[in-house]
Amino acid sequence: MKESLKKGVQRKGKKIINMLADNLTIRHKKTKIEYTIQKIVIQDGKLVIIAYRYYSKPESDKKVFINILESEFKQYEPV
Repeated sequence: MKESLKKGVQRKGKKIINMLADNLTIRHKKTKIEYTIQKIVIQDGKLVIIAYRYYSKPESDKKVFINILESEFKQYEPV
């Protein structure tokens, strides 16, 4: 069964119906890079997932944040 982030989060007016848990790990299908969902927001009327990953250096606690636009949801999958 193919899973989609789009099925896990939907918009009803100005409200977000979110079935994706914060701290859920997702993976970019092409690069296999994994991110952790921090929150889901509406920006300019569109759903956006704000996610992060840690820098590749093991001793670093620094995070890289990305915004995943609704049109990009199909490029990611839950892990």
